[in-house]
Amino acid sequence: MTRDELGYSEVLEDFQSAEYIYIVTYNISKDDESLLEKINECPPDTEIKLYTNIPSRFDQYYYEWAKTRAKVQIDNYKDKLDPENFNAKFQSMFVFDNHSKIIMTNNIAYVGSANYSSESANNFEAGVIFQDENMINQIKSIIEEEIESVSEPYYAYNIFPLIFLARELEELITVIHEDIWGVWDFQGREQGEYYLGTDMSLDINVIDAFNNFKIDFFIATNDSIKEIENDVSEENLTSEQLRLIENITHLRDLIDNYEIDPKIIELVNFDENEFIQEKMEENIIYMTEDVLDEYVQEFVQSAYEIKDDLATDAQDYLVAFESLLVEVARLAMEVVGDLKMYINDNIDNT
Repeated sequence: MTRDELGYSEVLEDFQSAEYIYIVTYNISKDDESLLEKINECPPDTEIKLYTNIPSRFDQYYYEWAKTRAKVQIDNYKDKLDPENFNAKFQSMFVFDNHSKIIMTNNIAYVGSANYSSESANNFEAGVIFQDENMINQIKSIIEEEIESVSEPYYAYNIFPLIFLARELEELITVIHEDIWGVWDFQGREQGEYYLGTDMSLDINVIDAFNNFKIDFFIATNDSIKEIENDVSEENLTSEQLRLIENITHLRDLIDNYEIDPKIIELVNFDENEFIQEKMEENIIYMTEDVLDEYVQEFVQSAYEIKDDLATDAQDYLVAFESLLVEVARLAMEVVGDLKMYINDNIDNT
């Protein structure tokens, strides 16, 4: 039981270390921004979902004053809960028959009567704090299955798969870039990048990661296209929606039609240590103690030369591969920006 404080203060204290944050509330503060700022202070990789009702919004309005009041409230909520105000993994969803209150992270959960609203500190509120992992997982599942399934997302189209894949792509680009490029410097001053060649550390995991990415990207872009097409009948699609479908299709095809050149695959599959070990096993009967060092030196040199030839042959293809990924990441975020222009029409029913 609380008054003059928020009953879920312990949950708020866990926000900074949380993997995810779920907030289910009837309302948010009318004027006080402090609780929304708590969300905004979270690390950028924290998954945050906020589900809220909008007081004064009704299915039907019998008086003009009621509709006007609802319009002001709806616009206020849309403004405050615009995902652009928060990190990339923030999602706001509206549940117009919700009156439950749950504030939770992956470590601790509050279930009670207090809204995610500073005004709740002024009331007598009662709630229960859970820290049991199984209970927390059950509460999370209930939110996802019962509440999220009937919620209205902020955006008309689901942008988050593309956002997450664009982030994943940026991580892949960083790995590739760091593995194949070095920085040449003179007397401690950077003079530009150079191709690492035989010193590169690119491995087969990059190829596997890209192939997995291709599958996920095809599904996400296809889903985006279908979502726009299903929004209205085909003949009623606006020129902007048709252009958006065309851009997403182009983006999908850029990745789907791309095949990593065999010269890159041959390079990343070449293992110098494995090559040297095989050569030593093949020549074991000749490698007496007095000539052992000469043989090892010969095998090391051969491995170096083979990798140097493979790296030289693959350079142009690696540059083209990296350039493609950079371009796709850029275009993907442009598409996300275009998708963000469409706010869910079901939120404002005035």
